[in-house]
Amino acid sequence: MLIELFLISILIGITIGIIGGGGAILFIPALMYYNLSFQQAVAISLFLNSIPNALPGLYFYYKKGYFDFKIASIVACGSILGIIIGAYILTNDYIDIKILYRIYTFLLLLTTLYMFYYYC
Repeated sequence: MLIELFLISILIGITIGIIGGGGAILFIPALMYYNLSFQQAVAISLFLNSIPNALPGLYFYYKKGYFDFKIASIVACGSILGIIIGAYILTNDYIDIKILYRIYTFLLLLTTLYMFYYYC
């Protein structure tokens, strides 16, 4: 299991480096496939979105001039506030797990349709 997760993580890491995302879309289903709970998968995804995934990729994008610190700071402040609220809701069981799966599925479908319609 651990070797498989490591290999899957390499593939997902490549995807994150290319499209800048993947925690929610790729890692959560992969982790849940290996019998981790939704909450455990989210916690690992949050960990990965901090230093391990962010800094190596950010370095390359910064070197090419793609990083706008002002916009990133504003987005980071909003994201931090949202993560605090979302983590509080999830860890205190304010939403039933079935509802969480439905919300997650809906967001994945919505993202897929948007990307397909506008970019494919």
